[in-house]
Amino acid sequence: MNLNLLAFCFRSLYREYGSAFVLRVILAHPVATVRGIARYARGGTSAPAPWQGGEGSLVGIGFCLKPVTPACPAGRPNHRCQVFEVGFGEHPAPCRDCLVRAIGRQALAAGSAVYVMTSARDVLRDVLLPTLRRRRFRGAVLTLCRYSFEPMRLALAICGIEARLVPFMHGDCRDYPAWRRADTGHKPEQTLLGETGLADLTGTLSAAAQDTPARRFQRAGNIYEPRRV
Repeated sequence: MNLNLLAFCFRSLYREYGSAFVLRVILAHPVATVRGIARYARGGTSAPAPWQGGEGSLVGIGFCLKPVTPACPAGRPNHRCQVFEVGFGEHPAPCRDCLVRAIGRQALAAGSAVYVMTSARDVLRDVLLPTLRRRRFRGAVLTLCRYSFEPMRLALAICGIEARLVPFMHGDCRDYPAWRRADTGHKPEQTLLGETGLADLTGTLSAAAQDTPARRFQRAGNIYEPRRV
């Protein structure tokens, strides 16, 4: 198993997320855990077929993509997006060039739910556990720092979520202390997607666009669901 992954797991074991993952995933779902570890060892969770979007799909957007100057009107280390809540019409200046808004609009056209990701604890509660318990999500496209790739691949493999992981290329966390600070909401830098990653993301979402897309989102807990009326 990847040495960086083992180090991450060891350092997280006594944190809230690590202990919750052990108790609520590994011990509560031992069969899924064994199968997931085997699946991860065979190559992770990269989707073998084109991402389909639609029901059961999720687009995860790191909160650190939110604008810093001028500041996001919804605040930064949270799951909220003002545009997702009021619609894609007129919106404040910080939202006009915001990548979160742009990704969300494409996700809506693909019929996918959207999740602004903050902490590992919340990902566990909002995405991983609902999928283990009732098959909430079958596929995902997630933007995140490269340091998080292997832990996320393992978690997704255990939950049975096929995923495409799109890396931040600038301003991202490169080690555990930086990751830990961001995981607790301390991330003053704005992350950016590289040109290749952005092209891959937009191409993936565009290919899944539906003929009669939903018109807006409705908020269900921390997740924005497509709403057709």
